[in-house]
Amino acid sequence: MSAEDSATHEMAFTTRPPWQQVERKEFPQVRGNHQVDVAIIGAGITGVTAAWLLREAGCRVALIDRQRVGDADTGNTTAHLTHVTDQRISALVKHFGEDGARASWDASAVAINLIEEIVRQTGTECGFRRVPGYLHAPIPADRGESIDREIEALREDARIATHLGFDAQFVTDSPLAPVPAVRFGNQAAFHPGRYLASLVERIPGEGSHVFEHTTIESIEDGPRRILTSEGHEIRCEFVVIATNNPLTGAVGALRAAMLQTKLSLYTSYVLAARMPPGTLPDALFWDTADPYDYLRVEPMGDHQLVIFGGEDTKTGQEDDAQAFRNLEQRFAQRVPGATPTLRWMGQVIATDDGLPYIGERGSGEFLATGYCGNGFTFGTLAACMARDAFLGRHNPWTELMRVDRKPFHGGVWSYLRENIDYPRYLLGDRLARVATRSLQEVPAGEGRIVELDGKRCAAYRAPDGALSVCSAVCTHLKCQVRWNAPDRTWDCPCHGSRFSTDGSVLAGPAEQPLERIPQPQA
Repeated sequence: MSAEDSATHEMAFTTRPPWQQVERKEFPQVRGNHQVDVAIIGAGITGVTAAWLLREAGCRVALIDRQRVGDADTGNTTAHLTHVTDQRISALVKHFGEDGARASWDASAVAINLIEEIVRQTGTECGFRRVPGYLHAPIPADRGESIDREIEALREDARIATHLGFDAQFVTDSPLAPVPAVRFGNQAAFHPGRYLASLVERIPGEGSHVFEHTTIESIEDGPRRILTSEGHEIRCEFVVIATNNPLTGAVGALRAAMLQTKLSLYTSYVLAARMPPGTLPDALFWDTADPYDYLRVEPMGDHQLVIFGGEDTKTGQEDDAQAFRNLEQRFAQRVPGATPTLRWMGQVIATDDGLPYIGERGSGEFLATGYCGNGFTFGTLAACMARDAFLGRHNPWTELMRVDRKPFHGGVWSYLRENIDYPRYLLGDRLARVATRSLQEVPAGEGRIVELDGKRCAAYRAPDGALSVCSAVCTHLKCQVRWNAPDRTWDCPCHGSRFSTDGSVLAGPAEQPLERIPQPQA
């Protein structure tokens, strides 16, 4: 493909996910000081659901987001609602025993039931429906193990799931392709943008608030309060950190950093194509490859939106454009005739043992992270657990999901393998050659690492020629950021922080923006 053809190809894509293309109410920034019972930071699935549940329980809440409601990780999902975890059921049994494995799947099943009940109770029009889910052998088969081993492993998954009380059946052919699969009944799908838009409108009033475009400066105890970057404060009894990648909070940088070492951040790539209604069955599909591909459909009136994702890589460590090209090739094999016009990226946070960390990290400070690809189910579960923690209620999943469970629960090798990336990229990127030493060589619409006066800078030139120059050093643990061309962001390969072209934080664990560099003449 020529450079001109490649540029035309890139322009053919819309990069805003369909869930963000719905009409939504706008909410103000924090102005002045406020007093509530619970402050919730992060307005994705966890934060919005927690705010709604607490409001229903008669509590005053403040829901705060630095962007718009549902625009961060929640808005970049594909919204599979399944109780089947990314960690295979056999692995869960090995790590947690049958009771733990059953409890983890029960948790997500309860979450799906709660979403269904909220939809019914509120009358939300979000297309919620029950659909089957299929865990199938890779397509093409050479992406996975031998077919005999795949069949054996899938039969074992079906056997264990059935033994634990779940609706599971081994089938020789999935509806997507003639490959063996396990069919799981009673999964679900919906339009998450419409769901959140409806839910969040019901939160303000009677002492409760929703705030957008608000950056948190710090979380403090004695008294417990949230301080914003503009000097306003929200006093509260309890804080819920629902930012997917958790903020430092009031427990201190060391404890926060220790938790961060147990998290691994991956970027997942998504394509979507308009197809005639009925092209594919209304179901969820994901395969057994590593990383795996996943597919679902969303009815959109006169067409069916076919959504295909995968090619997961550690954030900031691979060529994003190449990842999309790889995914396009497999999409064409999977759904002949599909021409994707939408593409986007989302972030998945994995843990060393395959289960999220949900619970109180310190007195009155609740966090939820590490959803391992099951964000909508574990996020909804986390909201229930946050409500119960504040109200002093017993929750059956508290012990299983606790934040301070043993750090090597998934095995010493798993823990070390994921964290060896930090020194590797911290040192490797510092020793690597810079792309250029001249701002004049930064092309329009692109970003480059430029060395200016001995300092490595992240320079971006907008299509109109305007330059934005920031330090290339991530404000989390000082790794060097990398340019993400498809999303036009600066991504940290060590722990997955993401920054906009002007240096502002898009996703943590970094909490401070990249240092702005005075612009020399370009």
